[in-house]
Amino acid sequence: MKRRMMIFLIFLFVLLIIPLNAKAKTLRDMKNELTTLEQKKANADNEKKLTEQELNNVNRSIEETSRKITESENNIKRLNKEIEELNEKAKQRELEIKEVIHFLQISSGESAYLEYIFGAKDITDFIYRSAISEQLVSYNDKLIEEYNDTITKNKKKQGELKIEMQNLAKKQEELKVSLISLGSELNAMADVSMSIEEEINNLKKAINYYEKDLKCELDEDINSCGTVPYSGNFIRPVLNGRITSVFGWRCYTRNNGQYYCGFHNGIDIAGGDTRIYAAAPGVVVGLESGPDYKNATGKYLCGGNKIYIIHNVGGHKYTTSYFHVKNIQVKVGDYVDQNTVIATMGGGPDTWWYDNCTTGQHLHFAVLTGHYLRDYSYYYQYEAHNINPTSIVNFPAPGVWFSNRVTRY
Repeated sequence: MKRRMMIFLIFLFVLLIIPLNAKAKTLRDMKNELTTLEQKKANADNEKKLTEQELNNVNRSIEETSRKITESENNIKRLNKEIEELNEKAKQRELEIKEVIHFLQISSGESAYLEYIFGAKDITDFIYRSAISEQLVSYNDKLIEEYNDTITKNKKKQGELKIEMQNLAKKQEELKVSLISLGSELNAMADVSMSIEEEINNLKKAINYYEKDLKCELDEDINSCGTVPYSGNFIRPVLNGRITSVFGWRCYTRNNGQYYCGFHNGIDIAGGDTRIYAAAPGVVVGLESGPDYKNATGKYLCGGNKIYIIHNVGGHKYTTSYFHVKNIQVKVGDYVDQNTVIATMGGGPDTWWYDNCTTGQHLHFAVLTGHYLRDYSYYYQYEAHNINPTSIVNFPAPGVWFSNRVTRY
């Protein structure tokens, strides 16, 4: 009896505790987040802790550290190649020396010695065979020892360079934290960026959509008052093209001549047809207009015009982002499907006046887990949810052209 009572009490406790741990996000929560963001901006505006000169100094430090990381990576590649070459040479020398030893062991007399020497293919080989035969005993061990010593030294140097890279990467993170602590809204470590003004503007649009269009109550779960259409899979967002830059760390020279290294949180697609489609059925939750926003230094932000769409693919929540676009053809709250043209491709010279981080016309396509502006709102949370788009959407290998949106590779 006591055991049954204990089980019942445990079950009752679980029923009581689960709702507390699974608190839904409400319109009130979003308004509180907006208040926090606006207060954060007000504090930054009032304090003015970071001057433009200080910001430039930190940015120069980040660029220099990125350059050193790239240099270390190149040195490691070079050392790996040298080690491979030395290993191959050592193997060749060992085979040649073993061949000579074996030949001399099974042969006898001066004629056998001369037969080996005069079996040379050319004068270089002749000289080499003469030298190695005369100095075989002393030269053999010395030669192998020198090669092994060189390989050991290079491996040691490779290990030192790896440690150096780890230290430099740590330095990058410290500099990034420094930017944030100094009150800067510039995300200098990312390939695209968002200011606090953009975050506030996006959140205001989302609140207006849930409050005015969907008629959500203040304490109602926002997921229950606005459904997202179900779809079985993603397809490519453009009719044809190729991947010109992959997900992850990269370095390149921007159109303004600036050499830049940073984390690329999506893939770049360039191609002939400039129409951009939604990669899956969904709801448009956010739009950003590149010319309207500037960072702490007064410069326009990277990424240009941006579109955010939330999806329910296979029962899982996702968000897709489309950057460097122009001629946006949707608005917040629109339901879209895979045949909806949402914008045309930007990033070319005609948009460089406000989107100067690009190198040419292309689409920056990103995929995130969860629903942006529903499950999370802040840009640092947006970055944390980024995943490699090619792990979810089927694309051919980088550089390989595709001619439709559905053929699998």
